[in-house]
Amino acid sequence: MGFQANDLIGQSRVKHLLDNILNRERIAHAYLFSGPKGSGLLPFALRFAEQVNATETSSLPWHKHPDIHVFIPMPTSSSIDELNARLEWLKEDSYALVEYVDRPDSEKDRNKNKQAFYSIEYFRSDIRPVTRLRPFQGKKVVVIMTMVETMRKETANSFLKLLEEPSDGVMFILTTHHYEQLLPTITSRCQHIAFGQNTLQEVEHALINHEGILEKDAKLLVRLTQGNYGKTKTINVEDIQDSRDEVIDFLRKSFVIDASSVQNLIQSWTSKHNIEGLIQLVELMETFLRDLIVYQHGKNTDPLIHADALETIQNILTHVQEANFEQMISLLQPLKKELAQNVNPKLLFTVLALNYARLMRGLSPKISTDRAYEHLPSIHLGS
Repeated sequence: MGFQANDLIGQSRVKHLLDNILNRERIAHAYLFSGPKGSGLLPFALRFAEQVNATETSSLPWHKHPDIHVFIPMPTSSSIDELNARLEWLKEDSYALVEYVDRPDSEKDRNKNKQAFYSIEYFRSDIRPVTRLRPFQGKKVVVIMTMVETMRKETANSFLKLLEEPSDGVMFILTTHHYEQLLPTITSRCQHIAFGQNTLQEVEHALINHEGILEKDAKLLVRLTQGNYGKTKTINVEDIQDSRDEVIDFLRKSFVIDASSVQNLIQSWTSKHNIEGLIQLVELMETFLRDLIVYQHGKNTDPLIHADALETIQNILTHVQEANFEQMISLLQPLKKELAQNVNPKLLFTVLALNYARLMRGLSPKISTDRAYEHLPSIHLGS
């Protein structure tokens, strides 16, 4: 399959560019694919590797080709067997989320969150030896490395030597979501191909036609993930609706300062979600608060992500007329960062509930030291 096959989502400019490179047979020794999450960097890298090594009589998929090797950032405690397990997901679906940053834990170990990167040991033991191979069946030994911005300094310096002294038989395809974080000495030695964000319409069309998802569910998934096709596949619509009910309950219980119910809900969240799951919960809360703002100002349902919860949105706006939803949203970005840094989630959500209790009454979340008693849940904040 070439780049015009409809299994690759969007990116018409990139498809045309890569087709031209292949047709002219002027293959560089290193390519750098950069773009936002969900833009398809890895699926396009896999297809490019297949096409580079395709012959008139053979065109093997990447996972069956002896000359195509794929690497992702790995935690130091992980083994090559764990890498292979994640590549198995990729065999089934090239848009599957395999990075630890997207799916940080195995099903057997969901409450630990590991930092993944390219350590020098990983580079020396697994990646560099592959670059010394000669093509066995194709034209090039293709080394695909994702999220190369996670290279440690020592690793980046060692990798740079490979780029400075390229072998005719080896080609690198690197991907990054943060081009600005890469060393100029690395970017200058690669042919850079920039990807744009897929449109919501392109992703929605793919979900309906490729995945058989109902249009109303596809619209919800696309808006929740901001067009990240891979991420839509990790979300169950029924689970989203259950989580949304919990988010709404959190807002209500925070407003009435029902400390016991808030703590029970927080306990439930932290027991059944890992850090990534908690961050997704916060993102869901953010989308719901944005819908409250949108409907409050325009009474228009078209832009709403949670249009199916319109009655609830109307009810909240009727009873919480002084709420500062903009400031409530502003508290969520630092909360996500603190969750990612493994700050105690129970404390974070407790503080959020106390701040929301005030903000939903039009009060400042900051309490002066001479009025410290207002921190107590028993105080009627509306007085």
